[in-house]
Amino acid sequence: MSKKEFFTSLVGIVLLLIVLVGQSPVQAQSGKPSKALRQLQEEQQKAQEEFDRDVANGKAQISEWEIRAEAMRKQAANRAAEFKIADWKGVELLALILLYRNAEQHALTVESSRRFLQTEPKSRATDTVRGGLIRALVELEQLEEAQKWLDELYREPPQNQLVVAERVELVRLLTTAVRERGRYDLVSKYARRGYDLKVAKSRFSFLQERDLSDVLSRNRLALAAEYIAAQERSGFKAEASEFHKKVLATEFDEQEVLKAYYEAELAAARLMFNPAPELDTPRWMDSEPIKLADLRGKVVLLDFWAMWCTECSTAFPKWRELQQKFAGKGLEIIGVTKLYGRSDTEEGLKRDQELNALRNFKTRQQLNYPLAIGRMDDVTNDERYGIGSLPTVILIDRRGNVRHVKRGVGEYRKLEKQIEKLLNER
Repeated sequence: MSKKEFFTSLVGIVLLLIVLVGQSPVQAQSGKPSKALRQLQEEQQKAQEEFDRDVANGKAQISEWEIRAEAMRKQAANRAAEFKIADWKGVELLALILLYRNAEQHALTVESSRRFLQTEPKSRATDTVRGGLIRALVELEQLEEAQKWLDELYREPPQNQLVVAERVELVRLLTTAVRERGRYDLVSKYARRGYDLKVAKSRFSFLQERDLSDVLSRNRLALAAEYIAAQERSGFKAEASEFHKKVLATEFDEQEVLKAYYEAELAAARLMFNPAPELDTPRWMDSEPIKLADLRGKVVLLDFWAMWCTECSTAFPKWRELQQKFAGKGLEIIGVTKLYGRSDTEEGLKRDQELNALRNFKTRQQLNYPLAIGRMDDVTNDERYGIGSLPTVILIDRRGNVRHVKRGVGEYRKLEKQIEKLLNER
C-alpha cells in the first residue's frame, strides 16, 4: 500500500466515521467489529505518527511506507478473522467491511458489502460501501459487476469535494482495468465521465484542502489523457484534438507542473498496446547495445531512474527480488538513466567522473542487469515514454508492446501481479 493508497483509504474511513457518528451508538463491547475497528485505527494512527517521526529524524524514507503499511494490513487481517459476516448487520457490519478493506481481503469485502447493500438499502453509508465494493471487484477482475455498481453510484450527484475525489479515483481505477483488456469504448465512456464530474454543492469547506485538490486534479488530467488516447485509437482523431485543445486552454492557469504531468500521462496513454519505442542510448554498462526488438518473446521491465533520486534507490531491492524470481521465466530488466552532471553525493561532475560514479553506484546497489545511459540534457527517451517524473517503470509484453506504466514508489505487489500476468501470456 503506497501513501496514495493510504490516503484513498482514509477518504473511505472519514466517510464511514461520519456515517457511524450519525447512526445509533454502538456499545464498546468485546467481540464487536466496531471495537476492533477503533483499536485498529488507534494502532494505525500510532504507526503513522511513529513513521512520520522516523522520516523527520532521518531514520526512514517516505518511500519505505509500504513496509509499514504491510504490517498494518496484517493487523487488520488478524482483527477481521475474529468475526463472521452472517453474525452482523447495520453499523457493526459496516465496521466489519472496513476491517476487510484495511486487510485487503477483497473477496470478503465483496461478500460483506453485497450483504450490507441488500439489508441496509436506505443507509447513508451506501455510497461509501459501493465505492469499496467497486475497488474490491476491480482487484478481483470482476469488471462487469464493477461497472454496474459504478453506474449506480453515479445516479446521485456528489455533494462535496471529498466525494468527487473518491469517485474520480474509482473511475480512474476502472478505466485502467478496462484499458488493459483493450476495451477502448469503455475507456472513452468512463474517462470522460470522471473528467467531467463536478461538485453539485459543497457543505464542508474544510474538504477543499490543497492535497485533496492536487490528487483530484492529477486524476482528472490522467483521465483526460486516457480519453484522448482512446478516441484517437477508435478513429475519432478530430474529436480527440478538440478535447486536447480544451484541456490546454482551461486546466492549467500557468501551473507548469500539472501541465507537464498531463503531457507525460498523454504520452504514456498513447503508448499502451503499441510497440515500445527503441531506446536512444549511446552507452551501455555491463552489456552490448540492446535493441528492444531483439527481446521479443520476453517481458521487459524498463526502470527509469537517476543516482540522485533517493526514491529510485528504494526500489532496487525489489528489482533484485523480481530478477531472481522471474529471470528463468522470461523477465528482462533494463535500467535507464542519463548523464546529469551529478551523482548521489557530488555535483558538477564531468562525463568521465559521472560514468565512474555510475559504475561504483551500480556495484554498490547490486544492479545485476544492463544499464542504458543517455546523453546529458537529452530528453529523447523521456519524450518517447512519457517520463514526467522519477522513478517510472515501463512493462513491455512478449510481443514488444507497452502494457503498463508505473510512476513513483510502492504498489510493488500490484506490479508483480502484472508481471506474472504478462509472463503467462503467449
